[in-house]
Amino acid sequence: MAFKKIFVGALAYADDLVLTAPSANALRKMLAICDAYASEYFMNFNVQKSKCMIVLPSSRHMLAPLLSECAFKIGGMRMEIVSSYCHLRHIICSSLSDEQDILHRHNTFIGQVNSVLCFFGKLLSAVKARLFHSYCTSYYGCVL
Repeated sequence: MAFKKIFVGALAYADDLVLTAPSANALRKMLAICDAYASEYFMNFNVQKSKCMIVLPSSRHMLAPLLSECAFKIGGMRMEIVSSYCHLRHIICSSLSDEQDILHRHNTFIGQVNSVLCFFGKLLSAVKARLFHSYCTSYYGCVL
């Protein structure tokens, strides 16, 4: 069975949109399409919430300083270039490392467990187990 190679450049989940592009010019073209769409349908993209992350293979990390000077605009305003960003409660890093996200998830989980034990420690084990399941497990964005 032969698989078709399909480029997926726009990923949407609720009101969040992620654009992926193989080059700076491709991203600029995609942003121009977003601007045209927003203009046609009387929408605005919030440049304060919009971020740009450049992900390079390890063999091209020497280009990072040059690319950080690139300008990407939405709605005529320049987007901030970042090295990490929290998207759908997960930290994505330009280095493609999961360390920050794992640490963040770990600390969040420990905090939630401590809250359940602090406020509901004297309840029956079955009740605490139900609270633990409801409060300490998150499936937000898991379909991604």
